[in-house]
Amino acid sequence: MASSSRQQGGIKEVARVAGVSVTTVSHALNGKGRINEETRERIRRIANDLGYRPSSMARNLVSRRTGLLAFVLSNTAGVPKGIRDFEYFTQLMLGATTTAMELGYALVFAPPNQELDRELRVDGAIVVDPTRNDPLLHGLKDKGVPVVSTGRDLGDPGFTDWVDNDHGSGATSVLDHLQRQGARRIALLTSPTKISYTHDTETAYREWCARQQQDVVVRRARKAPTESEGYTSMTELLSLPDPPDAIYATYGRLAFGAAVAATAQGVTVPDQLMIVMTATESATANTSPVPLTSINLQPEQIGRLAAELLVARVEGKEAVPPRPIPTRIVTRTSTRQKTVDAAGA
Repeated sequence: MASSSRQQGGIKEVARVAGVSVTTVSHALNGKGRINEETRERIRRIANDLGYRPSSMARNLVSRRTGLLAFVLSNTAGVPKGIRDFEYFTQLMLGATTTAMELGYALVFAPPNQELDRELRVDGAIVVDPTRNDPLLHGLKDKGVPVVSTGRDLGDPGFTDWVDNDHGSGATSVLDHLQRQGARRIALLTSPTKISYTHDTETAYREWCARQQQDVVVRRARKAPTESEGYTSMTELLSLPDPPDAIYATYGRLAFGAAVAATAQGVTVPDQLMIVMTATESATANTSPVPLTSINLQPEQIGRLAAELLVARVEGKEAVPPRPIPTRIVTRTSTRQKTVDAAGA
């Protein structure tokens, strides 16, 4: 009962126990005002002991914020996306939504509209996979709307508020893995290099081939990176005089299409063709007839970090964009070693 009455007292009760004004309590809990750190910390401890938490609605009224953050998939030309189409984006949004709520904001999924700030008033936005000189990203920035991207704008190296994987290192680790497993001719199955993910991956692939003195074999999806595109590209690759014996697919659906095409041509996985796909840590990679080795991009972590950085920008706090997030290979049947050496026999 005593605890209940304390909670009802709210900010006034905190001020009374701390021996300060209500304004001082408000400033201390919201990181504002010229209050020494010792006093600020003491007020926070008292508020915590009394079970008091500032109302996000009241805080937004004072700061003239809406408490809304937008989550927008950039309108990448030629690569239509949808939350239902790619599990990656679902997990990315989950991480961002959870963190936004913990920090007192609501995340809303919005269409890729350059007039977003007119149709939906938001405090800031997370733009996913911006294209080179992305009009949405630049439009929001020009209007003073705080924005963070997952993936960087290839045409704007000066924009540093982005969160992403180290795709170059990730691609290299995949190629090294395939080589260790016995692959001698590795092809890259990807989409046009209009976003930093595919650009960095293909750049790393070409550099790796130059170091290993291997031919560059790249097939880009003509349209969206779908199973159909993967099937068509794989069929073309298998018709080459010297077809690849390993595939690195930058999208899971391309990998699935490639696996089906290989089966249709009588090519067995992994004995005649090894396959690695990009995927989240889930059962997705096991839906192929042969479980596919995957590279996990940790989208939930990227979403969380993007939301944290965006809220810091909205609230005018100091924050350094995080370093690129490392990727991790999850090995499955599709890259089982081709041969066993004498020592291992």
